[in-house]
Amino acid sequence: MKKNESLKEKQVHWCLEYVADEDREWQVTIDSVPFVMGRADDCNLKLTDRHISRHHSEIRISGDLLWIRDLKSTNGTFVNQNRLEDAQLLEPKDIISIGKYTFRVKSISPSLADTKIETIDTTLFEKRVDVDLYSFEPRFRRLIHERNVIPHFQPLLRFLDMANVGYEILGRIGDERLPSSPDELFDMAKHLGYASELSSLFREVGVEIGKNLPGSPMLFVNSSMSEISDIDTLLASMQKICDIAPSNEIVLEINEKAIADRNELPMLRSALKKMGIGLAFDDFGVGQTRLVELSKTPPDYLKFDISLIREIHLAPKRLHQMISTFIKASHDLGILTLAEGIECSDESKVCQTLGFDFGQGYFFGEPAPINEIN
Repeated sequence: MKKNESLKEKQVHWCLEYVADEDREWQVTIDSVPFVMGRADDCNLKLTDRHISRHHSEIRISGDLLWIRDLKSTNGTFVNQNRLEDAQLLEPKDIISIGKYTFRVKSISPSLADTKIETIDTTLFEKRVDVDLYSFEPRFRRLIHERNVIPHFQPLLRFLDMANVGYEILGRIGDERLPSSPDELFDMAKHLGYASELSSLFREVGVEIGKNLPGSPMLFVNSSMSEISDIDTLLASMQKICDIAPSNEIVLEINEKAIADRNELPMLRSALKKMGIGLAFDDFGVGQTRLVELSKTPPDYLKFDISLIREIHLAPKRLHQMISTFIKASHDLGILTLAEGIECSDESKVCQTLGFDFGQGYFFGEPAPINEIN
């Protein structure tokens, strides 16, 4: 797990507003988690006060939910004048008191935050384009033509009996001159017009190799954002997958929020079902509106947003209750649930207790090429 998780792509953005007096106020954006406050130099928010501990308290984000916990400080952390005993969810306008400092929790308008982030990313990328981006185009053509990709497989475990029942296929490449990071690679592929081809190649080669895994396990395959805008081409690619591995259960992962025309989602679901392919919604959050969306076009599997799973054993009980309720509602709709990003035994135990059907993460196994899988 990375020490600090970037929050650039989250829908809700949060900040702490500090008001010293009527003429002095400032705010700090919670742009990474854990967001640690205290006297130490390595804190995200360094506060100078002898009554504040070196690492006093930390803020975390699970999906769109903000929560805080005290780090065993000497003098305590207070929310709305009540001293924290356990982790607690935060709401806009809540007041956090640490030593002599008092902060008000604020949510930033998603549209404004997204605009700012998009401008920064675009500026950085444009500099890269001017320098050398298009020099990579021949390498992408060669990569796709030679099918020079190395699929990696990460196990999926069933909590009922802790059996390994499947794998998610993750794309890696064999060209060291191209970005090794999948995000950077697809970023570059998108701007060069190769994102759909690359995604399709990862799926096809991954399933071609993965069908040789013992026991004909389930194989979860991914899709790129650009493919969601061309459903017919995506379905043609999935038909190839069926022909390659007729004995394996194939599940397509999509981010259903990427589908602009909501009428296309039932069409995609129906077409995949006719092929015998399962559908999974990836990076799913919790909330009443999400339940309404699920009931309209329920998938076969629901992969909960990784930010909900990280440090879940430290999260507030109220968050546990929300997740448990959401899992039960999913089960009522016939949906199986999967906790992604499990990295320790404590997280695994909590996810199992909450009622998740499956688990995935480094605790169960890192992504690896087939020759490294036992």
